[in-house]
Amino acid sequence: MDEQLRIIPIHRSLTRPLLLMGCDRVLFLMLCMVVTLLAGPGGLMTKNYINMLLAVLLFLGGREGLVHMAKTDSQMSDIFRRSTQYRAEYPAVSTAGYKNPQKARRWQ
Repeated sequence: MDEQLRIIPIHRSLTRPLLLMGCDRVLFLMLCMVVTLLAGPGGLMTKNYINMLLAVLLFLGGREGLVHMAKTDSQMSDIFRRSTQYRAEYPAVSTAGYKNPQKARRWQ
């Protein structure tokens, strides 16, 4: 019996992370919102150039940081958010026989 290998194409759009300008979408949109709030009310209308300069520097520096984070691991922010939810369930200890004093107090 002649067995042939079956080739199934996996499209890149299904495995590629969803990025916006090379950054995580949610974090980049939050950065844009903070920059807009910093530059918007006290920006060019009141000729407050210090706010505009800080907004531009924050945008450029924040974007570079987010791009570096996305290149390292594109799901880093999702993993961090999920790990903060489970922090109480999985305390940072190194021994297997550790007894959590908070849980012991709760049941007594």
